[in-house]
Amino acid sequence: MFTSIKYLCGITLAIAMAGCYKDEGNYDYNEINKIAITSDSTDVVVSQQDTLRINVNLSQTMPDASGLTYQWVLYPTGTAQTRRTLSETKNLSAFITEAPGSYVLDYFVTDKKTGVSFQKRFWINVVSAFGEGWMVLEEVNGATDIGLVTKGNKIYRNIYSATNKGAKLPAGANMIQIINYRSDQEIYIFSPNDMIQVNYIDFLKIKRFDEFFFTAPEPKPQGHYLLGGADKILYNNGQVFPVSLMTPPPFFYGLPLIGENPYYMEPYPIYSVLKGKFFYDRISQRFYRAGPYDIELSSCPAYNPALDAFDMNNIGKKMLYAEHNVTDQHIALFKNNNHDSLFIYVLDAGIDNAAIGKYDVTKVPGLLGADHYMMSKTLTYLYYSNGNKVYKLDILAQTSTLLYTFPAGAQVADMKLYLNYDDFEDPDNYRVMGIATNEGDQGKLYYFHIAGTGNFTGNTYREVFSGFGKLSSILFKSRS
Repeated sequence: MFTSIKYLCGITLAIAMAGCYKDEGNYDYNEINKIAITSDSTDVVVSQQDTLRINVNLSQTMPDASGLTYQWVLYPTGTAQTRRTLSETKNLSAFITEAPGSYVLDYFVTDKKTGVSFQKRFWINVVSAFGEGWMVLEEVNGATDIGLVTKGNKIYRNIYSATNKGAKLPAGANMIQIINYRSDQEIYIFSPNDMIQVNYIDFLKIKRFDEFFFTAPEPKPQGHYLLGGADKILYNNGQVFPVSLMTPPPFFYGLPLIGENPYYMEPYPIYSVLKGKFFYDRISQRFYRAGPYDIELSSCPAYNPALDAFDMNNIGKKMLYAEHNVTDQHIALFKNNNHDSLFIYVLDAGIDNAAIGKYDVTKVPGLLGADHYMMSKTLTYLYYSNGNKVYKLDILAQTSTLLYTFPAGAQVADMKLYLNYDDFEDPDNYRVMGIATNEGDQGKLYYFHIAGTGNFTGNTYREVFSGFGKLSSILFKSRS
């Protein structure tokens, strides 16, 4: 027994000692092609809807005729689950559609002969290209899309389709609206039979008309408005749908405001935060009102000749347009039922006797037959267009001034004031007017600076951008 143990220990010791001898066997070692990757920077900033370009320098220790393969892979910082191969070329030139944020970009170079890969990492910051600028709706070959002219005068086109996998806007899209609510910005695109909301950062579609309702009516949307920060109203086919923002989100529209008789309200909001909302009924040709939290329409206070400039319960005319002017004051333009007389009614929605002014403006040049209107937000001026001409109406003086005439055959498509919601000290606020025209086979966007007199500075435009398709709506967007 003892002898066996000694024998086994001896064998074990011999094996262990043998392992300590240097292995002098003959082996073949193959050197690989080592690739070094360098570039100017690994931190890159690129705008959304722009081209990301990165050039690299490669050095090889053992280049081979079989060559190299390349791959650029982008994914959000913190997760590689959503990966996109941008290119398989040596240098990168790739169109970026990703949402603004931080991304990792891995670059792989693989030696075809050995299959060995080398990697370099880049850090990419995608910033919004669609922050501040004039949005335009343009139609090309029967399809409508969104364009943007930035404050730096860079023009982006087909933004919506680029973000939404080639889809175009609903047929007949013809109006843009923006609601700036708290820290968010809501962008809505209207067509005769739909309304969609898009993300203000990348214009990705969020939802369509029927997704705003518990039970959606037939879609014939006319306007969507924020009233004083606590309520929204949606006009659809003459019905008024309210929702209170005092309740927790998500917000859905339910039933329309209740009226004693069938009504069809013109889609122009007239309101005061404290006193509530006024609505003009096309059928009965009169005003109704609803308090801040009312779900029913009620009559306006009875006409008092000593206090009221007109009877709000008995207008008897067709409303052409209405818009906020200053404080709680609103201007409404009416045409009589014979289509030969025009009147401006002034309402102060913040007082009990809201009917404060009435003016006969029948003889104002170009106003009868005008096609677009816009109220000044600083003075009692109404801007309007008729064909290729733009006018300013001094409502109190009842006088009109021809401000600008576009080339013969041009047609004004829309006119809006500039307002930077992110900077109320911006000197251009309410001092710049954007006007869209259709001239021959192209649309144009003009900027006019407004002087203290309300006229256009120098009697001409400050800038013009051409080459668009048929334009239908413009609006300044101020948040990135």
